[in-house]
Amino acid sequence: MELAWRSGLKAYKCIHLKSITYCSSYASTTVLGEDTLTEMVKSRWFGQDKKKVCLDLQSLANSNHVPLSVYCKTGVPQSVKYISIYEPTVSYYSRLGRVIVSYDTKKNSWHCPCHRTKKSCIHKYIAKWHLFQTQRELFRKVRSTEEVEVLTSAGDENTDDGADLGDIMYPPKDDQKLKVMVQYILKNKKIPVVLPEHFRLPSVEMEYPRHLIPEEIMCQHCPGNVLLSDPILITQKAKILTSSRIIHDVSTYCKSCHQCGSYFRYQEWKDGIHNFNDRILLDLPLCISIRNMLQVHTAISRVVEYLERTTGVKFPSADVIMHGYLHFEALTEHNYQYSCVNCGDHPPVVIMDLHKKGAFHLSVSDLSPPPEDFNGQTDMHSFWEALSVERIGRGFVTSQQLNPFTVPPSFNFWAPWIGPKTCRSNHVLNTEFQKVRPPKPTEASEITVTEDRLREELYKQKAKTQFIRFSIFNSH
Repeated sequence: MELAWRSGLKAYKCIHLKSITYCSSYASTTVLGEDTLTEMVKSRWFGQDKKKVCLDLQSLANSNHVPLSVYCKTGVPQSVKYISIYEPTVSYYSRLGRVIVSYDTKKNSWHCPCHRTKKSCIHKYIAKWHLFQTQRELFRKVRSTEEVEVLTSAGDENTDDGADLGDIMYPPKDDQKLKVMVQYILKNKKIPVVLPEHFRLPSVEMEYPRHLIPEEIMCQHCPGNVLLSDPILITQKAKILTSSRIIHDVSTYCKSCHQCGSYFRYQEWKDGIHNFNDRILLDLPLCISIRNMLQVHTAISRVVEYLERTTGVKFPSADVIMHGYLHFEALTEHNYQYSCVNCGDHPPVVIMDLHKKGAFHLSVSDLSPPPEDFNGQTDMHSFWEALSVERIGRGFVTSQQLNPFTVPPSFNFWAPWIGPKTCRSNHVLNTEFQKVRPPKPTEASEITVTEDRLREELYKQKAKTQFIRFSIFNSH
């Protein structure tokens, strides 16, 4: 257009001016409020410095009598939002004094022509301000912790400012933080002994939520009312295993405390789901079915084979399902009501039959000797609680070798389980260490045999013995 003007063609119109003739409606101007921007700062969408930049650009737009931001209803696809932002500096990306910022709601990606990368800019801040005021439902502020970046919130983006949530370390690498998280699950997320009828019987018609968000709002460790963060996305590809099908593309979330750094994940049995490792979830009827199958001496590998043949779909490995089931049992309240019809609650002797599948090969030499002052007394309750913590901790690591709560076999910390109504106290006697024999003195490491002695022994062989070819090699 400038070239046409320099050539004397003052009546020339560019394609943008010509297209105005075909416009069927006018874009409405939205006045962005400072209170909305203040709310975004409190919610940590961006900091105070970015707020000041946004207000300065709004003041400049008002002084020039132009709208700061205009929502464009045209454009395809419909899942992409286009916002026209005022830009006072004319450049290669803003020839007309406006910049079009686009936001893809499906891919959750922002685009501004002033930057070819994902780096934030003032135009994206204004666009987020506009959408936060007009379409609040787009802002859920979640962030993925997977290796592949999956952003599912209009305002959460990889930027260099302090607006985003930072690097999400979930599950926490610190053993102490992980221990706090495991202990909280063990104490507060217990599954009752008797479940409702619809949770014990499998049903094809049962519907499960697709977005699993922890119900905690306040931090359970910090004193006072400390709000937790908004839901943080762990994965969008979790699976819910049932007896009849596998539900794919389930999103699991966690929440964090900005004060103590604790994490809270989804672990709600009231939805009929048991969360094992945030990616593999089992519905409660499947857990009950596995328990019943084990009680009739059916291995979990056979259970998995049965499920695959019945449903026609590929299930995770039997080892993963076994760890998920043991995770379920570690969180289940068990009602031990052992009683003998003759002796009552306290029989003099309790005999348990051998369970061969519970045995494992372990050399005695692999066990470290107990302390010298060990008298055989072992706290049964502490031992089995440690095993429960080990099972729960398995849901946060990829292998048992990485589990910081592993309980290795030992003489001084190993105890049977006896019901509370059958034992006098939590301390039981473990005398296995007394069966270990002391090591034998080492024998002579070398026995010398002369050639004459060896020849003499060969001559003493019986006549029926076949000839033995014997060669003696000289050292020469």
